[in-house]
Amino acid sequence: MQSEDWESNVSMAIGVRNGALGLLAVASLLVLAAGSVRASRSRPESLAPQVQLMQPWTVDLNEATSQELQLVPGLGPKLIEAILTHRAERGGFDHLDDLAEISGFKEQRIRALSRYLRIDPSSPRDPD
Repeated sequence: MQSEDWESNVSMAIGVRNGALGLLAVASLLVLAAGSVRASRSRPESLAPQVQLMQPWTVDLNEATSQELQLVPGLGPKLIEAILTHRAERGGFDHLDDLAEISGFKEQRIRALSRYLRIDPSSPRDPD
């Protein structure tokens, strides 16, 4: 009988302890979540440095295929064809600003595309 009481007491103590630990864990998670929400509401700019660290991929204008240029936001089939034609006729690009020689490329568009386009100094370029 005494053994049964002891087992019952141990069982009850374990249940209480597990219940208390469970409540403590839930309360901790709620506190962490509330702090996270409050921090994100009070300082939305805190995420900006993380976003700025992510750099977009770039395409070398002197080596890019039509398929690669299709991945560049803001370049449609006509502009891609014009880039490839200009590159073939002139032997390549020295600077991104050379795009201004192509109809449809204004300063604003070139500036927007500069995030995605580059001229690799090591890329092959035909001398004139």
